[in-house]
Amino acid sequence: MLTELFAMRRQLGWAGSNLNQVARALNSGGDVPHLKEVLADIPRAANAVKKAADRVTNGQEQEGAAA
Repeated sequence: MLTELFAMRRQLGWAGSNLNQVARALNSGGDVPHLKEVLADIPRAANAVKKAADRVTNGQEQEGAAA
């Protein structure tokens, strides 16, 4: 499970990095041909992290109930 969380964290980092590159390009008057794809990556990555974190939390709650 931790491996999955770290992978999701990396994915979210990449999405954030791409978003920063988009902002830099737009602020310098450049064009961003794949803007929709970059913007779509942000909620997709955040949702994947949330799902993985929910699975970890649910697993901890179930372990606590069994103890």
